[in-house]
Amino acid sequence: MGKLNRAEIDEYFDVHLPYRTRTLLAHYKMTHDSAGQDKPWTSNPAWLDGCFITSLINGRIYLNTLGIGKSGGALVPFVPRQDDVTVDDLGGTVLDPTKLPGAEQTLFLNFVIMADKAAAHFTTPSGHSWNQTHDVIKLIHGYLNTNLYIPAGRSGLEGLP
Repeated sequence: MGKLNRAEIDEYFDVHLPYRTRTLLAHYKMTHDSAGQDKPWTSNPAWLDGCFITSLINGRIYLNTLGIGKSGGALVPFVPRQDDVTVDDLGGTVLDPTKLPGAEQTLFLNFVIMADKAAAHFTTPSGHSWNQTHDVIKLIHGYLNTNLYIPAGRSGLEGLP
């Protein structure tokens, strides 16, 4: 910790993290009922599409914030730039991607590759199916709780059904 003062940290928990978490979870919540069961989306497809891309972007942001980066075709510890805010700047604990279960490493790596490509430009198909995105979002949400909110002594993380 040290990049941010107490008022800035409070602002992250009061404004920036809730906003990012709402948009991370929006696509999942639009396609699942309150029990977490799949439900069809029957409204404007553009809203669903926009929320999907936003979930990719914010999922990638949160993985970096938690300490997970990518180099080439592998997960690596995220190396923040001087102005990047990470969980340790907010009172949390950084994840070591090399200590994650193999299945999570694969999901996270494929998700980051998809987020890097799909949100920026058209590319050929990759190893990450769009429907695995919700599995990653649920994992990210869990790590936000265990590696940021709980160690920082904070409550208010928006929940999943």
